[in-house]
Amino acid sequence: MERLDQAILQTYVRFDTPADQIVADPDLATSFGQEVNAQLSRAQQVDQATLNKRLLNLRRRGEEKGGLPRLRRDYHGRGSRPR
Repeated sequence: MERLDQAILQTYVRFDTPADQIVADPDLATSFGQEVNAQLSRAQQVDQATLNKRLLNLRRRGEEKGGLPRLRRDYHGRGSRPR
């Protein structure tokens, strides 16, 4: 799992997209999964459902406990960016 978590973390930072958005968009999830699996040996590669579950678990864990870091945004709050 450690190598999988590292691959997820590196890809997540490179994608710069919230985990919920990755999981909710099938095309984005597929691209994310391909990039993660490209970093792993054939024996360590995982299916999309397993990857999505692990991604959300790492998000819930938080950066302080070895999970995903918060993405840096150039705006405050939720919703659309200010005009």
